[in-house]
Amino acid sequence: MIFYFIRNMSKADNRSIHKETFTTVFTGLIINYPLNIIGLFVCIDIAGMTSSVVIGTTITAFMTVAAYTRVFIIRRYFQERIKK
Repeated sequence: MIFYFIRNMSKADNRSIHKETFTTVFTGLIINYPLNIIGLFVCIDIAGMTSSVVIGTTITAFMTVAAYTRVFIIRRYFQERIKK
């Protein structure tokens, strides 16, 4: 089923989708790795958390908000480019 949709898309559509996907994944790497390190530092060294479950849940919640915001901004940017 997926191949049906891919096959029926134009090359320009595919190129645009690849650019958006690459941007999303690459910015995720660039933004999320430092956020994870900072989150670990704050949770362990500053807040004194010792439970791996609490640390993991806290960082996951924070990074989910950051990821949602990042992907929303990227999608809005690419949607604006398509409209022009």
